[in-house]
Amino acid sequence: MVAKNSRVAAQAETRRLLKEHGREMMLASGFASASVSAIATRAGFTTGAFYSNFESKAELTLEILADLQAEAEAQLTAIFADDNARGGRIERIRAWTDETLDSGWPRLELEFALANRDNVAVVSTEGTRNRTAVDGITGFVEQVLPEQLSTLPIRRVAELVLDLCFGLAVRRIIDPSVSTSHLFDLVEQLAAGFDATPAGRG
Repeated sequence: MVAKNSRVAAQAETRRLLKEHGREMMLASGFASASVSAIATRAGFTTGAFYSNFESKAELTLEILADLQAEAEAQLTAIFADDNARGGRIERIRAWTDETLDSGWPRLELEFALANRDNVAVVSTEGTRNRTAVDGITGFVEQVLPEQLSTLPIRRVAELVLDLCFGLAVRRIIDPSVSTSHLFDLVEQLAAGFDATPAGRG
């Protein structure tokens, strides 16, 4: 039993290290550049050890992307839950957005999606993850949507936010000089306008 537990623990540690180094490499250089062999070598294992833990690089990447999304949702939840930060919430979200755009995550998402667009299983899994992202954004939108806009379909607004984020991320990948400033400046102006408009008036 002790030997079995040791083997299980060793395999879990191997999987953790492969995932950790795979994530670092993919965020640094993208999906295509991070080969299975390179990931295994950097983690200190053989290619055989990789395939003993993951069916494919796609499986590893799906787990990495799921982790990134969960971490992002937790970070945003913390920003929205901090009552002391209401005045500076937009600035905190702006900083979070810039950090996320520069993290390598958007590039990884795009490269992975393009490389696996004909993989039915991956497309299905990614579709589910995107819908989960919309669910999370819906909750955030409900917290901040002005009363004057309370009749809007919240989930549609959340989908629009996600679409906007994807579009901005792709533009930033193509042209790193693309800034989020114009977007958040507009958000600040809209927020100020709604704060100045009594509920029930157009």
